[in-house]
This record gives sequence, structure tokens and C-alpha cells, in this order.
Amino acid sequence: MIKSVTLIILILLRIGYQSSDIGGITPFTSPLPVPQPAIPAKVLTINASISNNKVVLNWEVSQNETADQFEVEKSTDGKHFFLAALVFGTDKAENGSYQFYEKAGNQKIAYRIKVINKNRETEYSRVVEINPNV
Repeated sequence: MIKSVTLIILILLRIGYQSSDIGGITPFTSPLPVPQPAIPAKVLTINASISNNKVVLNWEVSQNETADQFEVEKSTDGKHFFLAALVFGTDKAENGSYQFYEKAGNQKIAYRIKVINKNRETEYSRVVEINPNV
């Protein structure tokens, strides 16, 4: 009986100590670092050109270390885009530069970059157009 009462008192004392917040640290626990929100990667610049019968798409992103991947999307009408390529982020700190190229066709093509960050947030770049007949 004395052991049971002692055990109950110890449990109640432990619960009481854990619920009291002393200077931001509670007894019987280890302090955890407060996670800082990651600033999502954003496309800073995007440009497209034709070189040696190839469309060359270059883009630069800020906060490169938070980018997971980039989806290069293209469209023939400028409204309905589809996936042309998947480019993975490099995890390097600061800004990052990326490139995509494909054989140039005979018609005007619009391109944009879909940035997928590690926290799964997405953002689109502005649309750039290439017209090989001009």
C-alpha cells in the first residue's frame, strides 16, 4: 500500500513539474530548437534563345537551397502547358543557375518554370516565348 501511494505521489509530482514552464524549459524534457520558416526559392530571371537549332532556356533562382525541383513546362498556345522536362535542385546555398535545351521546332513555343520547393510550395516563372521563324 505504501509503495502504491509513493508511486502515485511521484507520478503527480512529475506531471506537476512538466506542466510548469520555468524559463521556457520544462523538467524531464530536452529543449528543442524552434524551426525557422524556409524562404521559398523564386525565379529571378528566365530567358530563352535559339542556338545551333536548339532552344536554350536559362533561369536563375534565389534561395536555391530550398528548391527541390523545377518543372520546365511548354505550350504552343500560351494557355495550356505540359511538362517538357524535370530538373532537380542542387542544394547549393544562395542563388542557383539552371539550363534546359531541346531541338527547336518550326512553331512558336512558350516556356515557363514551375518551382517546387522542399516544403511542397510551388511558384511559376513568367512565360517566355521562342519563335524560330523570326
